[in-house]
Amino acid sequence: MLGKEQENKGLGVDETGDDGDCLGRVDLEGSKGISKSMAKNETRELLAIQVLARMMDSSKGRDKVLKCIQYTLKTYLYLMSLFVRVRPLSPWFRANRKRMAIAVSGLSLTRKCLLLLTPLHPLSDLLSPAPISARTLLLHLVDLAGAVADDVFCLSKLGVLARGKGEVGGRWADRIWFLTTLIGLYKLHTQTIPSLPPLSKPVSVTACADRLLSPQDIANQREEERMWEKEWGDARWTGRKLVADLCFVSYDVLGLDFPLVGEPMQCVAGLVSGFISATKLYNQHWDASLGK
Repeated sequence: MLGKEQENKGLGVDETGDDGDCLGRVDLEGSKGISKSMAKNETRELLAIQVLARMMDSSKGRDKVLKCIQYTLKTYLYLMSLFVRVRPLSPWFRANRKRMAIAVSGLSLTRKCLLLLTPLHPLSDLLSPAPISARTLLLHLVDLAGAVADDVFCLSKLGVLARGKGEVGGRWADRIWFLTTLIGLYKLHTQTIPSLPPLSKPVSVTACADRLLSPQDIANQREEERMWEKEWGDARWTGRKLVADLCFVSYDVLGLDFPLVGEPMQCVAGLVSGFISATKLYNQHWDASLGK
């Protein structure tokens, strides 16, 4: 009897040991799953850094990022100007305010320099032997005039051209920007949005896709829905960006003089436009990195 009890106890120990081994294997599998998840997150973070680096390789990407920084600092300066009316700033904040004002001015000039010689793009389109319509020709001419005006203003800031010529170039650059923004809004609402799929998705097909369609059809359906959401999202954000640009430039072009409204409106409009442009450009580089 004692031998059997000891044998049973031995079996019990062995079974417990087996259970322990099983538990150990489950823990290892769980840790592997966590490791895979962490590796996936690390890969995604690494890809995000690589996409941002690739975005910063282009002048357009640097311009958008610097625009976000510029109008963030400009908004900060505006808030400081409100705060100083209530309470005097400390010496550190006064010195910081001066540095930020210099930084905003420097960032503005840097962005102008990054976009120098952009008239080459519309000029190459105009000199192309490919036939173009009268409307396209007119748009290229408008783009060329705006780019030349921007370059004149930038060269004036650098001291290459006279200050008076720079002021004239700046005024014309704003007017052409105002015109191209209106054209962009018109094209968005008369050409781009009407060409998109309707807003109402076929809910019945989406809801019953898992039961009625094959796996390949389900994947295609989901890809179509993803593209549908992406196209409509791009159109909405493009419209918001154009509205922000219109609010910003119309204040200068129309000669409005509302100090209490003008500065905060331009700060917010510039910040919104900058972040939307930077986000859209980042998403384009992200999709290109994923091979979509």
